[in-house]
Amino acid sequence: MGIALAWAGIKAALPADAASPKPSATDTSKPKYIFYPPAPAPPRLQFLVSVSGEADFGPTQSKFAKFLVGKEPAQRRIIKPYGMAFWDGKLLVCDTQRHGLDVLDFGKNRFSYYGDMDDKPLLTPINITIDRDGTRYIADRGYNQVLVYGTNDRLQATIGDPPSTVQPDLERPAFAESGPGGFTNKFWPTDVAVSSNRLYVADLNNNCVRVFDKASREYRFKVPRDPQDEASRLFGPVNLALDKAGNLYVSDLGGFCVKKYDADGAYLQTFGRLGDRPGQFARPKGMALDREGRLYVVDAVHEVVVVFDAQGRVLTFFGEPRGSPAPLSLPAKVIIDYDHVGLFQKYAAPGFKLEYLVIVSNQLGNRKVSVYGYGQKL
Repeated sequence: MGIALAWAGIKAALPADAASPKPSATDTSKPKYIFYPPAPAPPRLQFLVSVSGEADFGPTQSKFAKFLVGKEPAQRRIIKPYGMAFWDGKLLVCDTQRHGLDVLDFGKNRFSYYGDMDDKPLLTPINITIDRDGTRYIADRGYNQVLVYGTNDRLQATIGDPPSTVQPDLERPAFAESGPGGFTNKFWPTDVAVSSNRLYVADLNNNCVRVFDKASREYRFKVPRDPQDEASRLFGPVNLALDKAGNLYVSDLGGFCVKKYDADGAYLQTFGRLGDRPGQFARPKGMALDREGRLYVVDAVHEVVVVFDAQGRVLTFFGEPRGSPAPLSLPAKVIIDYDHVGLFQKYAAPGFKLEYLVIVSNQLGNRKVSVYGYGQKL
């Protein structure tokens, strides 16, 4: 049974009056609740709320201010989101079309923009990763660099050569190496994963993951170690994740799968393959791991998020088609967050205790960031 048919069966099993909360993050009206999997299975994942811009956080101007000014100012919105990261109550969203970061402050119920960070404006931010100390790593395809910012938003360092538009005389390939296995193409960073002592950077143009020392940012080696080994070979690495043991997961767009390596780049396992059944992919993109080792993977074509156990078995998947109460519309990234559950418990159904958040970015539609809660009935 294909994913479209499988999803049709799940949708048919939903209660007839199922509906999502209103998009506004401040909506206090009693919502209807959507759970996955549907009854009679025990509910484990609930759609909570979605945000697409400033309007979803409520009015930005008082009636008196509107009377004085004469009209409501244009409200800011998310245009084309991809990567996301939560930090101190704020969800930072890479907006590739707006050339900056959208800031969803769920702690203060506020929407804002980051554009010019320090003296180096973002061009095409694809993914953002925030280390434990608050250091931000942004993979920017406009510069073909990883931009490293401190908590004060000041640029600390860059990884990769500047593009030719910045230095017109620069002709050499980034990180050029001599000998077998050397890089011959420019560095195209698409994502960053951070461990205690290493930085892993997905390089789409060279079909590998580059590994750097975190402290010195010096280049160490690439993954896979042997690009000729068919099992470990990558055909389009776009997103990265690390598990608590330090193993590296790579979503391989060209290979229609997710590949797992140990911290030193030795191949371990493959999740999924090309196909249209649950657990198979057409366009795997963002992914994330929970503390139990469950792997969440976005498929942008089938517009679902597939969940695997550590052995690679499909546990479930979720995502409604466009036009449904809680659709996924060209989803790009999924992240998991344990630190901000308290900000969203108010959206949960009575008696449903949230354990962690599952957040998905959508590049189309009017629900650009959808927030789900994983939990259980008490």
